Amino acid sequence: KHPVITQFYTKSLMGDAVSELRSRLLPRIRVLNNKPINPNGSFVVYWMTASRRFNYNASLERAIELGIILKKPVLVVEGVSIRHKWTSERVLTFMVQGLMRNLDQFEEHKITYIPWVENHKDTGDGLLRRVSEKAACMIIDDYPTYLPLWILNRASAVSKVRLEAVDSNGIFPMQMAGKAFPTAHSFRRFVQKNLLDTFQSTPLKNPMEGIDTDLRVPKNILDEVMDETKFEITPLEWMWRVAEGGEVGRTAMQPLEIDKEVPAVDSKPGGVIEARNLLEQFLEKKLYRYNSDRNNTENGASSGLSPWIHFGHISTHEIIHSILIRENWDPTFIDEESTGKGSRMGWWGVSEPAETFLDQIITWRELGYNFAFYNKNHYKIESIPDWAKKTLSEHSHERKEKYSFDQIENAQTDDEVWNAAQRELRETGMIHNYLRMLWGKRILEWSATPEIAADWMIKLNDRWALDGRDPNSYTGIFWVMGRHDRAWGPERPIFGKIRYMSSANTKKKLKLKKYLSQWS
Repeated sequence: KHPVITQFYTKSLMGDAVSELRSRLLPRIRVLNNKPINPNGSFVVYWMTASRRFNYNASLERAIELGIILKKPVLVVEGVSIRHKWTSERVLTFMVQGLMRNLDQFEEHKITYIPWVENHKDTGDGLLRRVSEKAACMIIDDYPTYLPLWILNRASAVSKVRLEAVDSNGIFPMQMAGKAFPTAHSFRRFVQKNLLDTFQSTPLKNPMEGIDTDLRVPKNILDEVMDETKFEITPLEWMWRVAEGGEVGRTAMQPLEIDKEVPAVDSKPGGVIEARNLLEQFLEKKLYRYNSDRNNTENGASSGLSPWIHFGHISTHEIIHSILIRENWDPTFIDEESTGKGSRMGWWGVSEPAETFLDQIITWRELGYNFAFYNKNHYKIESIPDWAKKTLSEHSHERKEKYSFDQIENAQTDDEVWNAAQRELRETGMIHNYLRMLWGKRILEWSATPEIAADWMIKLNDRWALDGRDPNSYTGIFWVMGRHDRAWGPERPIFGKIRYMSSANTKKKLKLKKYLSQWS
């Protein structure tokens, strides 16, 4: 038996009866429409929007599962849009580099994979609908914010066949919680109570494990569908040039209407190979000191994997699995007496550095996805808690704008620590983890209103950060204003009861000499 396909009823899979299919992945599946499977469809379509990888991909696994049951080939389309608000050379290059890495993996495993990049000649309007007309059913990544969420909602409206959204975002399927958690502590309690159950729906490393079937769409059918849907495949040569980066890449992207003031970061290429290299370096050289050195700016111990996780080039399942293997972990290590109490340390039964990292990548990261899934205003200031709104309002009369947005964006302030963090963001697409918090606190302090501060942080982060436009981007920005935090005392001017941070204290806490020299 293939491990994905466990049990299913012998009834017809057409119409409502398909809902009776019992899949190991069921906790990760949402049916988005009431359309039936089309028995005459040419293939099962997986429209890849967020989990942009072959391994540990529940959406791909589900498409393969249905392809085998329905005796249909599988067509994977990984689309890249250039019409979203924050498209840029930086974002497009990173994504295309990921496409190029995926080509070989899908070919090796005998699945038809089409990378498609929207361009100035082909907008792709109506493409998803036209492809759905040829499909037996469709799968799409479940994702709670920004462009993947917009595409999901659009697909739900236009798909002509059954459409399922499948969640590969983290250890916990977003729909499993049933509600948004207000704090990390409350979410950690949920994690501890439900971890072993949710492990049962972990996507496989290789979704083709145990399958010898060739799931590629026959060429004659693919050619026919391409012709009828007017699907123009993006030229491979053009993608190679974009993926090369530098002047070659810039020249290739020149005709496109994207933000050319935000250049690609050549030192951070996208794709699964680069992500795994980083993961290996982290495991070998940094994990053992993560608990003590993750905030250091000199030889710090952070993983640096955030952009690759954001674009779906590597799964947190793979990262977590790698760590638990290194720790020789099994479920008997869990401290049953503290299960459900929300203890930050000591529950997993692994080393302190590993436990600290697991808390970050599961509790804090997935808290952001949980909040975004259940709160449609997760990217707006309305989403901060009432106590935070109240204290910011009470201190609003103390505010005045210290810098313009242009000064902020161009790192032209009198704070050398903040300027360094902003320059790092502009040049590398990332900010040192600890300094990212300070970065936001100072913008809140300098802005005429909290609403303006939120707007500026989102604009800067979504434009310049490789890992922007993400549930955790918005979590971090609104943590600055009290989300998932508590009231602090004593009250301070401007901040009120919001947690306060200053550059002066940060200089005392961190070694910043080399960092400031690098980004001066």
